[in-house]
Amino acid sequence: VLGMGVESALIAVANGGKGKEALEKAIQQTKELVRPSFERSIQNSMDNEGERKRKMYNYEFYSTLRAIDSYLTENGGGKESTKQFQTAWGRILVETYAPNASRKDYVSPFPEKEDEFQDYDYDKGSLLDALGKLTVVLDRFKSGGLIGYYEISIPYDDYGSVVTVAIDDYVPIGAEILLKEQNYSKCDGPLQSMIRYLFSEARIGYALNSFFIDPSTTRQSGYNPTQLLLSLNGLTKM
Repeated sequence: VLGMGVESALIAVANGGKGKEALEKAIQQTKELVRPSFERSIQNSMDNEGERKRKMYNYEFYSTLRAIDSYLTENGGGKESTKQFQTAWGRILVETYAPNASRKDYVSPFPEKEDEFQDYDYDKGSLLDALGKLTVVLDRFKSGGLIGYYEISIPYDDYGSVVTVAIDDYVPIGAEILLKEQNYSKCDGPLQSMIRYLFSEARIGYALNSFFIDPSTTRQSGYNPTQLLLSLNGLTKM
């Protein structure tokens, strides 16, 4: 997944071999810079192999995405290159893990109601195709241990104008939160990038919000988010 993110950054900037060398060097330098911040936490998890791997992946994820953000910025990274990076990452993930997926692969957690899509103006089949592709990639992520249970839903009450994607046990959630807190805002995660690509292909406009949730509590003390909730609102034809 991260290798595909690196490939996507190179596509967005298009500096050839020199660009690849520069980005790889930036990633290595970032890893060396931030290693002390992650090292103690990783060492404290040596007795728990699963937790140690999770923390190591967050270290890799944070270092790589932070370096990509800086790389895009240093190479004139305005809105267009950010969009190109996110779209390319989403496209490569979908083409790699779900090249033949379609609407037949999406199963709603709710029984379909007659008025579910009452007020939409986009193509319903295109939406379901996008959700089918997302489903197949998420199944691959789940089998690889990157996520736990997930649910993609189109709430009845919003008549086709909202889609929600809830991901439990999202492994790099800590790294994503840290990147956002430190204003490395060019690099959304792989799930957001897939949505940007899929909905662009489906010609459906939307507003995307990401929420990091601790399902066990709403208190700030002891708050430990493990669930990523993506909310797509205002779905409309592009």
